[in-house]
Amino acid sequence: MDSAKASAHSTSVLTKLSRGIVNFVKKPKLLFWLFIALNLVPNFCLLFTEPLSGLGKLILILVPLSIYMILFSLFKRAGIMQLILIPVLVLHAFQLVLFYLFGESVIAVDMFLNLPTTNASEAGELLGNIWPSIIIVCVLYIPVIVLASIAVHHKVKRTAVFRKQMITWGIIFFIVGSGLVAFEKHRDNSYEVKTDIYPANVMYNLYYACVKWNRSMNYPITSKDFTFEASRDSVHQRREIYVLVIGEAGRAENWNLWGYHRETNPLLKTEDNLVLYKDALTQSNTTHKSVPLILSAADACHYEFLYTHKSIVTAFKEAGFKTIFLSNQTPNRSFTDYFAEEADIHVNVRPQADGGLITVNKFDGEMLPLLQQYVDSLQENLFVVFHSYGSHFNYKERYPEEFARFQPANATEVEYKNKDQLINAYDNSILYTDYFLHSLIGILKNSGADATMIYSPDHGEDLLDDNRKRFLHASPIPTYYQIHIPFLMWFSDNYIKARPEKFEVARYNSNAPISSNASIFHTLLEMAEINTPYFDASYSLVNPEFVRRPRMYLGDHDQPVNYYEVGLKKEDKEMILKRGMDHSIQWF
Repeated sequence: MDSAKASAHSTSVLTKLSRGIVNFVKKPKLLFWLFIALNLVPNFCLLFTEPLSGLGKLILILVPLSIYMILFSLFKRAGIMQLILIPVLVLHAFQLVLFYLFGESVIAVDMFLNLPTTNASEAGELLGNIWPSIIIVCVLYIPVIVLASIAVHHKVKRTAVFRKQMITWGIIFFIVGSGLVAFEKHRDNSYEVKTDIYPANVMYNLYYACVKWNRSMNYPITSKDFTFEASRDSVHQRREIYVLVIGEAGRAENWNLWGYHRETNPLLKTEDNLVLYKDALTQSNTTHKSVPLILSAADACHYEFLYTHKSIVTAFKEAGFKTIFLSNQTPNRSFTDYFAEEADIHVNVRPQADGGLITVNKFDGEMLPLLQQYVDSLQENLFVVFHSYGSHFNYKERYPEEFARFQPANATEVEYKNKDQLINAYDNSILYTDYFLHSLIGILKNSGADATMIYSPDHGEDLLDDNRKRFLHASPIPTYYQIHIPFLMWFSDNYIKARPEKFEVARYNSNAPISSNASIFHTLLEMAEINTPYFDASYSLVNPEFVRRPRMYLGDHDQPVNYYEVGLKKEDKEMILKRGMDHSIQWF
């Protein structure tokens, strides 16, 4: 009997709730303003995060408000336009998740391109840590769709008088807003609708991302006939091996060799012939942009090269080297995949399951036996690229248990209370990278070859470092921790004997402020004495003609921006000053 009463009570509650919702929906004017208010939520958030003038903030609300007023008045039946605008709600949801992750900025081009260049394993690690934001957007926008659907079902209509009034006021607001846009553009010529008014800026970024994706898909055609015309003038007595190691999410702040208080580099510290570049910055905080820059002649100032030129792999191949590309990263449909396929030998040690959506975790060290095998079995001069998984989140999965020196390190939830554990796990991953690089150097030493190694992470990482509580990387506006990277080179004794001047020049330039992405291509060509019209001595760290120049960051729309002007915050500038990396005082 009690069960029947409880069931009847529940049915009664649901019935009353259903009636209440229907009665609410049947108030078309209230529903009109509710739809507009919920669509403007991201705009109100951006008022507090974007560096807009007071007039710019007024425009940010007024212009979208006017457009929504017109759009929601076009149909007699309430709810139809909101259902048509469901794709815009998806953008709103994405935008709010971005606020949760980074606390600022609109959805960048890179954020859209991160979607097709990631995999389910990586996405799952991230989604498990942003569930509060997912709940928020579901609570905000699923009811909107439900209410709109109910309104359509019940044929709720707005009066012709109300619609005419709203369209009239919408047009007035739009005309006023347009005038304010023109005035703001006159006052600040950098102001643009496509970059400063949401959601127009996000829609433009989505369009730009689609264009970029299409251009990258056409790369095999646009680069088909490219050649470096590479050659070498001399042959040396000993075999030569050149190695490029691309790290992942490696930040200089947690490397003992860069002054970190923990012993995260105990093995590399024992190595002779290391050259450390303490003031090295990456030109992008995203893997899909930074790695292709590392592997090619493209950089922030010459980004267009990426669509027509082949990679450093082909340059070495044309010069007579056997080329090898070893990877512990999942193919991500970016330029990196195209470049890897240029190699004579391409091996990926990270297997994929479920149609490539899920990857099986592997440690970077599993690539080392392959290098040993090729060094032993191949007689040619070698050029080898390692694309490691380095310190990619989830950090505790990047190293074997014997490298879990810093404890506890089991937390995987990105919460401030777990900061110490997350840092412990990250430091353990650096400890393992130290082992990996030391072991690689050991193989090169034992080969007796004239050998060099360059190590450069693609970008750094945020680790809840300050009161901003930023985490991970790839934010639309980078931080100091995302762009300052541990860049180093190693030279074998035999290489130094054969080319002592290059080692000395490398050491001389070690105190220079450098952009890693811009220098690696030209430095490798110089190390191997490869001739090509595409070599530029002013970028080579082993050439006396190396030029110290302002460091540029690759902006979201692929334009070069001085790294001082990318939007760094007070906390970032303080770290730049602390590390002596302030080669300009223009923003103080």
